[in-house]
Amino acid sequence: MVTPDPGDENAPTQRIDPARPATRANPAAGATRWVTRVLRPGASPPEPQPGAQPDGAPTRVVPPSTGPGADRTTVLPGDTADGTRARVPAPPTTPLGGGRPSPRPTADHGAPGTRPPWWRVLFGPLLDWMARLVSRVVVGPAGDLDYAVPAELRRRYQVLDHVGAGGEAVVYLAEPTDSPGRRLALKVYRPGHDINRELLDRLRARGTASPYTPAIHGYGTAASSWGEDLAWEAQEYFSLGTLREVINQAPVDDARAEAVVRAVADCLHHWQGELQHNHTDVKPENLLVRSLDPPVVALTDFGGAVRATMSRVYGGQAVTEDYAAPEVIEGRREAPAAWWSLGVMVHELVTGRRPERGGNWLTARNTEVDISAITDERWRLLARGLLALAPSARWGHEEVAAWLAGERPQIRTAHRMRPINFAGALHEDPPSLAFDLIDRSDTGAMWLRSHWPELRTWLDREVNDYTFDRAYLTGLDARPDLAHVAISALAARYVPGMPPRFRGHEISADGLLALATGEASRHAVVREAVESGVVGLGSQHWCPHPGCRSGGSGRCALLERVQHEVPLLMARVHETLERVAGSGPDAPRRPAAHELDSTWARAVELVLVPETASRHRSLLRRQSWHPSQRSAAPNAPWWLEQRRAALRDGGDQLASRGAMLTALLLLPEAARIGGTIAERERADGRARRQDRWASLAGSARERWGSAREKVTTARQRRAEAAATRPDDPARSEDPTRPQEPVTAGERRRQDRAARRVEKTMGQIQRAMRAGRCRRFAYPAALLGLVDGLGRALRPEAGFFPESGFVTDAYTGLLEFSDSPVADGAATLTGLLPGGIGALWWFPVLLAVLLLVLGRTAARSTVKARRRLGAFRLAVAGSLLMLVVVFSTGLLALGSGVLIPLDGLLG
Repeated sequence: MVTPDPGDENAPTQRIDPARPATRANPAAGATRWVTRVLRPGASPPEPQPGAQPDGAPTRVVPPSTGPGADRTTVLPGDTADGTRARVPAPPTTPLGGGRPSPRPTADHGAPGTRPPWWRVLFGPLLDWMARLVSRVVVGPAGDLDYAVPAELRRRYQVLDHVGAGGEAVVYLAEPTDSPGRRLALKVYRPGHDINRELLDRLRARGTASPYTPAIHGYGTAASSWGEDLAWEAQEYFSLGTLREVINQAPVDDARAEAVVRAVADCLHHWQGELQHNHTDVKPENLLVRSLDPPVVALTDFGGAVRATMSRVYGGQAVTEDYAAPEVIEGRREAPAAWWSLGVMVHELVTGRRPERGGNWLTARNTEVDISAITDERWRLLARGLLALAPSARWGHEEVAAWLAGERPQIRTAHRMRPINFAGALHEDPPSLAFDLIDRSDTGAMWLRSHWPELRTWLDREVNDYTFDRAYLTGLDARPDLAHVAISALAARYVPGMPPRFRGHEISADGLLALATGEASRHAVVREAVESGVVGLGSQHWCPHPGCRSGGSGRCALLERVQHEVPLLMARVHETLERVAGSGPDAPRRPAAHELDSTWARAVELVLVPETASRHRSLLRRQSWHPSQRSAAPNAPWWLEQRRAALRDGGDQLASRGAMLTALLLLPEAARIGGTIAERERADGRARRQDRWASLAGSARERWGSAREKVTTARQRRAEAAATRPDDPARSEDPTRPQEPVTAGERRRQDRAARRVEKTMGQIQRAMRAGRCRRFAYPAALLGLVDGLGRALRPEAGFFPESGFVTDAYTGLLEFSDSPVADGAATLTGLLPGGIGALWWFPVLLAVLLLVLGRTAARSTVKARRRLGAFRLAVAGSLLMLVVVFSTGLLALGSGVLIPLDGLLG
């Protein structure tokens, strides 16, 4: 698929030359293939094909040979852009006795009937896993069928070979595991592509009743090795290949060409009459040959039945230029488009080449196709009728059937309107003009500002179409900003099959999401598209989403939801801004225009992807508790109110999401004002502490003076008592013996010795009771272990429980996490070096230390001083553990209990 350079939005669409067709190299060549065969136990080398092409050359299709010993080759229906089909071995021939063909030997078990060795049975899964891992590294995922085909499909189908690949899918040759020998074409779609389930249901119910549709064996989705959901379908295998092989033999004789035209016409008539589907990608590669004599073809590639599955991009839409009708680029998918493709095939059958189509789509839309290469007048009549530019004048099945019967149907002429001139290009119908306006949007907007009266007159008098709202084409000279809105309205009315665009940007659901999540410079486009109602106009375009198609309206439900909900959300945001902005000294300033544009884009993303609400709520919660992401925003009371309303996931969703958008919009301003409030509160706290300290210092000085007086008085009294006290025992026994006076130094030494003895006895007594610390140290250690477990289990984006009981409990913890207690504890743990207070292993390590200290304090064999030290450390560690637990607002502690409980209850 080729996309034009989007650098110049006003440049007209240019013709893009097709890329060279991809070729399939010989699978037996190359070092990586050799490595794959060596590293995969039991893998058999591919058998060489007789007549194989050199490496890199396109594989040629060889007609089946006759005779019992001839080498047989078959062609599979593929999805390649140029119709090249890989040459694969034909199924084993049936024995002469009429028995079933012998089963295909598996790579892991060798020949049929051979028992695998015991080591292969025992270590087979491990060896296969290692071989696949090495093969994925050496060869790459796309080089191994085991990785290209999901495991679920490999259990249902045995993949025999790779056939081809296209822009949407990869086709494999396979057979059901429950029905060996039945060949099928297994089509695995690339990520982002879906299947038409409604059509496949109808085809599967019909079975093999219709020769013009392939029998459907199964379809659905399967998870790939990379976790992506891939759509797939298994359909009937056509051994005769596609109509491309027949057309490659052109020019053919008249009888052969008429038979092919009759077969294709019958097939198209069946699809449009019986199935009521207009296939938009009719080409020889999608016409599978069921029979050659007489020719019978079946139309495949069911994605083309509902959307353009093509190979070129113009204005955001892909088309196959060689076989697509001119109106396909305008998004029109009526029945005449398929008959144009038949006209191109008629030209190929008669002349051996496709007709020349010069210029780009804007000129080719009004330029007759050159069919002068057809010399036969009868065939030229058929080609002229099928290649009519106007869909209303183009031949259909009735005219083709009459031509095949030998009649000469009349060439119809379509009513031609007076053309309107836009920037040098003449347009005879509104779809052509609408496409050109949207393709050159800036030039179209300038042209509409001065030519809108002329366009209104042209629609009234020439087109006679009064279904288009003329209000879009009124007063554009006074309101030039509405010119782009008028272009989108014209595109929604006349080219609804194109992806919606606005100011050169695609505004489909995917395109709008890309704009909303992309660069901030494009958020203004998102805001203007929603405010002006262009997104609502975009919802009128054909929608590729299966859910929107199943509703029957064809409108995009996602874009309708964006157009309805986003203005309501932004109205809530503006109401809150009017209420809180400028309402006080700590009120926020009004956001700038680019900030409001980003909020509009965030609202669009929230509506398109509701899962982003959990990410936004996690961001709002982290402003309080996360060590590295918390901010001062919760200090602003008006922002805290919006955050609490945003975290209420239930009730009024409009109010909750509006508060979320407001909180995210005002988060920088809340952090600035919250920092100012926090600094002011810290200054007030410092002033209060200084006053309190001064008061305490004065009181302490008074008490110190009083204590000194008491000590001096006590010393004097003790000295007087010592002078009169009989300390000598001998003198007390013999009063007549003179007593020697005791000096003051000796008295002090005696007092210190007495105090040491008293202190030692006190330590021994307290050490005997130190084991009681286990009463609080062990519970604190348990809290630390649970807290560490909660920090390890709690996801970074937040915990979202499934059980109702766990949800209520966790909501209470979230409310408590905003309390001043949690904020104060978080402030204390933030003082720890290296931010270890926020790590999961810190409470676990602290718990282990508490267990060791409690055990040491309770051991009687340890010295009293050591037991007393363990007691004191256990007290300090328990207090620190409480601070650590409260630092997260009990979120980590609760997560350690609620997350395992939610896993059990959920």
